[in-house]
Amino acid sequence: MKDQNGKQVFSKTREYEVYDFHFEHNKEGYLGLNNWDITAMDHIYDALEPGQPESFTYVVPLAAGTKSVTIEATYRYVYDKDLKADIQQASKKVEFP
Repeated sequence: MKDQNGKQVFSKTREYEVYDFHFEHNKEGYLGLNNWDITAMDHIYDALEPGQPESFTYVVPLAAGTKSVTIEATYRYVYDKDLKADIQQASKKVEFP
């Protein structure tokens, strides 16, 4: 979020992740064996469900005299540390009397 002068006044990043782990109880999957057999893994899912909206409310204190803020949101898919793709972006300007 930036004010009318372009100064950033708030920033928040949410990360959703999906992991597949091998544990001792997994058949043939313990200690990284059989990496391609998804039935030999425990699936840990902390991600957005398809088609299910998610919303958050943040209270952001603004400096006296702030006339407007521009709120920007980006849905970014991170394939790897250096490989990212912006899937969708939204922006909204809010003006104060």
